[in-house]
Amino acid sequence: MSASRYTVRRVGWFQPPHGDPYTRRLPGAEPVAAFDTFDAAEAHRRELESAARDDENPFRFGGGSVFFQSSLDGPRLHDWLMDAGIEPPASELRHSDWREWWNAFAHTWSADQLAHAWAAFDKVRFFDVAEVESDPAGVVVEIAWGRLQRDWDAMTAGTEGGRLVRVYRRAKAAEADCARRNRVRARGYGSFRYDRRRGYDGDSNRTWPAAAATFFEALEVPSDVSPLAGAGFLVQRRAIADFAAGNGWRDRPPADARVPVALFADRAAAAAHRDRLTAECRQALNPFTFLDDSGVDGARDELERLGLPLPLPRALPTRNRCREWVEWWDLCQDEATDEQRAAVWALCDRPLFEVLRVEVSGE
Repeated sequence: MSASRYTVRRVGWFQPPHGDPYTRRLPGAEPVAAFDTFDAAEAHRRELESAARDDENPFRFGGGSVFFQSSLDGPRLHDWLMDAGIEPPASELRHSDWREWWNAFAHTWSADQLAHAWAAFDKVRFFDVAEVESDPAGVVVEIAWGRLQRDWDAMTAGTEGGRLVRVYRRAKAAEADCARRNRVRARGYGSFRYDRRRGYDGDSNRTWPAAAATFFEALEVPSDVSPLAGAGFLVQRRAIADFAAGNGWRDRPPADARVPVALFADRAAAAAHRDRLTAECRQALNPFTFLDDSGVDGARDELERLGLPLPLPRALPTRNRCREWVEWWDLCQDEATDEQRAAVWALCDRPLFEVLRVEVSGE
């Protein structure tokens, strides 16, 4: 059994286009520091979390419903705050009222009151701690590319992940294979940019020649596959849709990019992990954030039959169509059931996680 380490990760958030007033939750998290003990990792996470909360309003994260910020509904959140001597103006509030109230009064609370208030917002976290093995598997992916309207000559990297190339039992073997593939591809021509890709320099004016560009990445994933197994079951996540990174695409990267999450020796264990991640996302994300401007207009009849709390957005084509669906789903959350949420996610036809049987090289 490999020794475990504890990684502090930055939870994914992004600001959508089309004037969305909310910073939306992303699936996944980015490692920022590793520690040998949980206590050390947790202490660092608390420091980072405290700094990230300074002058922030939790009601501007996730979406236009308390559902996206807290596991408590409005009345219970009201009672939780009153326990610390914080008095919201009413027990039933519109979401915009919560947001404006926080802006107006949070600066008057003591440090203890602020900490008590933030404790209720379990869905607004900026950092977490994950236990990882010290000997992870490695997955080589090929970056997906598109073109922006402002620069027809340079290829622009997709937001994250890529096409699966090969899976290795050890991360170092994947890194070696990735380096070899990049050296071969570097003999080509063209200009490449990474300003829309997560984890890269965001300078939109910077382009790289092929000789200095990155085309393949080696990503580490936790694994329980034995060295001689030869095969495993890879849990993958759909990469963030590239329209969510903003407008201006001439040719978007293809939608088949994936982000490897974990490698399992057993299919049932992989499926259970996939289902657990899916359930967590359905409690924190708005599926319409990741759709194109048509939303799910083609599934209106199915949506009508679900008996959702609010009428569907108008069927007539309008500008910023996707934003109408996002706002509608935000407003449904106070009265929607878990069964209705699951049905809507299914109709969006965007399964975020999947299980794929893969060959595993033991090198």
